[in-house]
Amino acid sequence: MDHDVAARTLLLLTLLQTRPAWPAAELAERIGVSPRTLRRDLRRLAELGYEVVGRTGPGGHYRLAVGARVPPMVFDDDEVVALVVGLRMAEQGQAAEAAARALVKLRRILPRRLAALATDVAAHSETVVLDRARPQDALLGPLTAAAAADLGVRFAYTDQHGTTSRRRVDSVRCLFVRGRWNVLAYDLDRTDWRVFRLDRIRDVVGDGATTRRDPPADDLATWLRTDFGRSATGRD
Repeated sequence: MDHDVAARTLLLLTLLQTRPAWPAAELAERIGVSPRTLRRDLRRLAELGYEVVGRTGPGGHYRLAVGARVPPMVFDDDEVVALVVGLRMAEQGQAAEAAARALVKLRRILPRRLAALATDVAAHSETVVLDRARPQDALLGPLTAAAAADLGVRFAYTDQHGTTSRRRVDSVRCLFVRGRWNVLAYDLDRTDWRVFRLDRIRDVVGDGATTRRDPPADDLATWLRTDFGRSATGRD
């Protein structure tokens, strides 16, 4: 969603909250668009989870559906992923209680579909052995979203020896470990859990729906410190 469309969508949502109903022509005039563009913007609101009801034609009007009055906040899927992951990171620092409260509030004010996405993303991203944060890799959002949607992924991975291979994984979980983002996933070709450094992953593509697996351990921090539950420290 580009800046102009996002700003117009936010204005449209704000206006719809100020009256029980808006005449279609007046609403289009206030936003400065044609009736056709207005209908397209209303469909965009519906896709974001804000249900709008009304009728077209002469005397047509629009209003927010019952229960759809929410704070004027419009997020797309990638923005929700970024917000949730950021709050999950903050939960491990000095602002832990504030971050947890903010995450609860975020879920409450989001439309149903995005609230469900936020819940899934929170369940599939966590921080363990947390040090100073580094800038998030551009792949973090797509991988976390794939985990929340129970999608398998394929990617090219370069290991610590410089060897690159194609990997097929499912049950992805993103972990922030010792100042670096990693991906915990079940490697389908090796039939075992693996941890991949995010900065060594390239060319990520979706691989269709998969069955969600339980993590290999309840305490992932200990699991990572003990070479996946065996002994010392190990990393793929």
